[in-house]
Amino acid sequence: MKGMFWFAAMSLVLTGCLKTRSDVREIEQKQVIQQEVTKLQRTNADVSSRFSEMEEDLRDLRGRLEVLEHKGGQGAKEAEAVKKFAADQNADTNKKLALLQEGLENLEKNVLQLTADLNALKAEKAAQAAHAAAAEAKSEAKKSSYDLGQESFDQKDWKKAILNFQKYRDDNPNGKKVPDAIYKMGVSFQELGMKDEAKTFYDELVAKYPNANEARKAKIRLKSLKK
Repeated sequence: MKGMFWFAAMSLVLTGCLKTRSDVREIEQKQVIQQEVTKLQRTNADVSSRFSEMEEDLRDLRGRLEVLEHKGGQGAKEAEAVKKFAADQNADTNKKLALLQEGLENLEKNVLQLTADLNALKAEKAAQAAHAAAAEAKSEAKKSSYDLGQESFDQKDWKKAILNFQKYRDDNPNGKKVPDAIYKMGVSFQELGMKDEAKTFYDELVAKYPNANEARKAKIRLKSLKK
């Protein structure tokens, strides 16, 4: 089993599939359940077929018994032999049916247990997903408005970047990253096609932070806006 899992895991890595260990376990569990269900269906069909054959044999014996009982004499002796044979057959049939029924019950128990294991695995995955989501939310909560603005800026979500950078400025008027926030707000407006608004932020940056590296970049952008 361990070898099978290792091979499956390695195949997933080599093919670039991003499946977790839980995903692989779930797939394997589903395959086992399908195999057990198929086995159960086949056994069920086999039991039904054998039961029909046994019933047919017993009907034949009863028919022979009725004929022999009507004959009398030697027929009566043969009838007794047939009765004994029928009784033995019936006992053998009941024994076989009991074994088949036991086999069916064991298969059903296996399917139920495997299904329970699969449901437990799904619950475990759901719990892991919830934990990961909570951890991500907690991580997001720890991020500053500047960090959120930078993420939005990198993703070219210009409107969201502007809002987050402005929040950073409001919360940190003397923050070290204010020049960068102002510059990126200007870039965001420029990307949105709002040149006048972009120019306002570039001008502010040049006026308030003339020695900042961002001011130098802002001057370059101001020249491009005049073209």
